Amino acid sequence: MSNFGESASPRIDPQQLQDFLAVVEHGSITAAAAYRFTGTSSVSQSIARLERRVGGKLFNRGRAGATLTARGRNFIDPARDALAALDRLVIDSESVLSAFPHLSVATTASLADDPTAVLLGALRTKVPNLRITISDPPGSSVADAIHPVMAGTADVAIMESPPTGVPGTRIVRLPDHNLRLVCPPGTPAPVDGVFVGEDLMRIGLVVAPRFETSDVYRHLRSIEPRIDHAFVMRSQHRDVFADFAYEGIGAVILELSSAERASQRGCTVGEILELPPRKIAAVARDGQNTQIVEHFLRLCAEQSVREP
Repeated sequence: MSNFGESASPRIDPQQLQDFLAVVEHGSITAAAAYRFTGTSSVSQSIARLERRVGGKLFNRGRAGATLTARGRNFIDPARDALAALDRLVIDSESVLSAFPHLSVATTASLADDPTAVLLGALRTKVPNLRITISDPPGSSVADAIHPVMAGTADVAIMESPPTGVPGTRIVRLPDHNLRLVCPPGTPAPVDGVFVGEDLMRIGLVVAPRFETSDVYRHLRSIEPRIDHAFVMRSQHRDVFADFAYEGIGAVILELSSAERASQRGCTVGEILELPPRKIAAVARDGQNTQIVEHFLRLCAEQSVREP
């Protein structure tokens, strides 16, 4: 037993076991990272933490890759047994909780309202006993929403700028978002209803985390290289972005229907010069999904072909 004030030894994370076995099966940290759809530094650090926990080296690292030490060879079967036991525990838990199906979703704040809330509302109407978990994906990029799906910690990701050709994934395109600039009440309407880069600099922008990794940011930077200096506030609370504009803090970029509601409250709304629609998709694993996930993906597919 540890003394008061001392931290207990950290438990082994199942991800560390998965990373270990991936290196065993693929022969190198680089190949394991590609298989696990993560960075080499992430896998390397995971193995290092595991080695500290078990008290010795599991691999000898060299130019030819990673070769198992004696300790590493002896650790293979226990690692596999531990993960198999966890799988059995999950299966048993799912059978107990089958009366309460669950869906876990990874998405960024910028998509929490539309389409995430709309889609989940439609799903729960059809499955009233559904339990839902929404998580903000780790990482600093909008593209990071896919990682929880690949790691198996989320059933589906709803993300902008969806990737293409990622092995093991199923991607369902959702309707593009037509975006508008929502400005504080009293802001002069732009010429021909279109705001330009100089307008953004004058009014100021409220943005969400990860904004600099989005296609919208890349477009704004192309029309106004100084766009970073226009940011007056950054907030995770996307649901009140219209309030931020209404209270005069700065302009916000919203999906068309949200912008129209803000216009009814007195905000000035207009287009942004040549801003393309935001592309969105639902991403799940391919061929490894529960009935609830499949049901949700069908709803996504139905929305994608629905007339605007």
